[in-house]
Amino acid sequence: MNYLRFVLILLTLSAGMSSRSQGVQKGPYTVHEISENVYRIEDANETNPPGGVVGDEGQLVSMNNCSDMYLIIGGNKGLLIDLSNDVKWDPTARESLHSLVHEIAGDKELCITVTHRHGDHLGMLPAFLEDPKARFWIPGNEFSGMDIFPEARTTYFQEYGFLDLGGEYLVNTLEVPGHTAHSTVFILAGTDLVFTGDAIGSGSGVWLFNEASFYTYRGSIESLIAYMEDDANQVDTDELRIFGGHFWQGEEPDGLRAQYIYDMRTLMGEMEKGSVKPEDMSTFISFLDANFTYGTATITWNKEAAAKFAASSKDEQK
Repeated sequence: MNYLRFVLILLTLSAGMSSRSQGVQKGPYTVHEISENVYRIEDANETNPPGGVVGDEGQLVSMNNCSDMYLIIGGNKGLLIDLSNDVKWDPTARESLHSLVHEIAGDKELCITVTHRHGDHLGMLPAFLEDPKARFWIPGNEFSGMDIFPEARTTYFQEYGFLDLGGEYLVNTLEVPGHTAHSTVFILAGTDLVFTGDAIGSGSGVWLFNEASFYTYRGSIESLIAYMEDDANQVDTDELRIFGGHFWQGEEPDGLRAQYIYDMRTLMGEMEKGSVKPEDMSTFISFLDANFTYGTATITWNKEAAAKFAASSKDEQK
C-alpha cells in the first residue's frame, strides 16, 4: 500500500466515513475517500476552498466552482471519472493531478472517462494526453465528432457499456440526456454509488439550456427511475448515494439521495400544472433566468419556456 492511500484510509476511519471529512491535499487538489477504494478529488484546497469566500462586509471575495473527479480502484484497473476544471491558479496542477492519480492507482492500469463534453469536466485532459499508461474509455455518442482523445489509446462505448475493473468492481453506464445530448452516468454495480457529472445537477439546480432539453430531461428522469427500480440492476434506492460533478453545491454530506431524483420527477409534474413559482436568477447564459424547486430538487430553466410548457399541457387536457 502506498503512503497516500495509507494516509487517506487513516483520515477516513478517524472521520467516520464522512465525505466532507478532512482530505489529503496535493497541489491544488484535495482527496477524500468516500468508500473502500473509491475517492473524490476536488480542484480546491485550503488556499482556494470550494464555493464562494465572503469578506467582512458581505462582499464576494472569490469563487471556486470546483469540479469533482472520482477515482475507483478495482482489482486490476483504476477508473478516473471526469477531468475537472482547467486549473490555472496553481502552476503545479497538471503534474500534481497526474502524480496523485498514479499514486493512488499504484501499478494498476489506469482508465479515464468523462461524463459529458463541457470544459469544466475536461479541463485537465492535457495532464494525461502524453501518458502511455493512461487509456481512455469514452461515451461514443456524447463525444461524436470531437477528436480530442489519443486515437491509439481510446475506446468508445455506447449506452449501457460496462467496464470490469476486477475484484468485483464493475462499472455500468446509462445515458441521462438533457444537460447535454448524451450525458452519461456511471453506476458502481452492487454498491450504493452513482456518479452523475452534471446530468441531474449537484444539488443547486440542473441547467437545461433550451426548450427542447427540458422535454428530453423529463424522459431521462423516467428512464433513470426505471433503471433504479429494476431488480436486475441491483440498485438499493434506500441506500443510494449520488455524487455529482460539483459536490460542494449539495447540502448532503455523503452525496445526494434517491429522493432527489423522485423529487425531480414530481417537480416536472408540478411545472406541467403551472403550480411552481419561478425564482428569479441570473447566469452568464441569458436563457437561464429562473429556478424551479420542489423538495430537494431544482431545475434551472427559463420562465417563458416554463409558462409555455404549462399552457400547452392545459390545452392538451381540454
